[in-house]
Amino acid sequence: MTKRLLATLCLALMIATAASVATAATRDDGPIEVDWYPLFTDSVGWNIYSGGFVIGWVNAPSGLDVDMGHSMELGWLNVIGAKLNTGHGQRITMGVGIDWRNYKLCRGTRYAWDDDHVWTDLYPTDATPRSSRLKVFSLTLPIILRQRLVNKVDLMAGAIVNFNVHGSLETVYDLDGTKITERTTRIHQVPVTADIFAGVKWSCLGAYVRYSPCHVLRQEHAPVFTSFSTGIFLGF
Repeated sequence: MTKRLLATLCLALMIATAASVATAATRDDGPIEVDWYPLFTDSVGWNIYSGGFVIGWVNAPSGLDVDMGHSMELGWLNVIGAKLNTGHGQRITMGVGIDWRNYKLCRGTRYAWDDDHVWTDLYPTDATPRSSRLKVFSLTLPIILRQRLVNKVDLMAGAIVNFNVHGSLETVYDLDGTKITERTTRIHQVPVTADIFAGVKWSCLGAYVRYSPCHVLRQEHAPVFTSFSTGIFLGF
C-alpha cells in the first residue's frame, strides 16, 4: 500500500513538473509574473523563508524595576515561513518563530510567589542577593513589511502574535553561607499577547525595537507590567 502511494505521488509530481516546463516554454517576454518558487530564494513572488536571529535587552516600562542590562531576549523571528517579494522594493514575511525573554529585577528586590499570586518583595534579612528572574518562552507568528530605501538598506514594521507556552521564576541568594535557589512555573502568564515590531537593516545586520501593549502576567495574579525590548538581528 505504501509503495503504491509513493508511486502515485511520484507520477503526480512528474505530471506537474512537465506541465510547468511546457508553460514556461510557451511564455513570451513580458512583465514579470508572480510565480511560486518553493526554495529559499529572493525571487519575485512567494518564497519559502527562514531567518531573523534576535538578541536583545528587555525592560518593563512600568510596574517592575527591571535591570535591563542583564535582562535578555533571544529569538528566531521565522523558523519557517513565507516571503512575498513584490519586485518593487517591498517584501512581506510571515511564519512561525520562537522567542525567550527574561526580566531580571534590580539587586534589591526579588520575585515572591505562592500557588495563586506573584509579587515583588525584599530579600530575607541578612541574605546576599544573586538574581531574581522571570522567564517567558513563546511561539510567535510575525507579519512584517520590509521596504527597501537604498541599496541593501531596509526599513521594516509589523506585528507579532505571541503564544506564551511556558513561564517560570527563579530567585537565587546566599543565606547563612548556603546558596538558596527558589523556582516555580506557576507565574500565570497571559497566554496570548501581541507586539509591535520596527527595525532598520543593512545587508544581513539590523537593529530593532519591540513593544507589547499587553500585560505579561495576568493582572489578578501578579504585578501589572508590559514589555519593551531592543537589540540586533541577523539574517532577516
